[in-house]
Amino acid sequence: MGYAELIQTLEQLPEDKQSEVLDFAKFLAQRFQPKEIEQKTLAESSLARWINNPLGVENFQPMSREEANAR
Repeated sequence: MGYAELIQTLEQLPEDKQSEVLDFAKFLAQRFQPKEIEQKTLAESSLARWINNPLGVENFQPMSREEANAR
């Protein structure tokens, strides 16, 4: 089956049925994605890596509350 045949068949369906076909195609595409693309948990995300290993600035001295309020 080629794209032209698929489009001709879809054009014969009412809009609500076309929507169902699209939803089903998206479901199938998601189901058969390679395993490497699986969703990561929040603990495995880049945000979690950044939180667990924050960037450090050499010789950084945080201001006290009084110093910050004085500025």
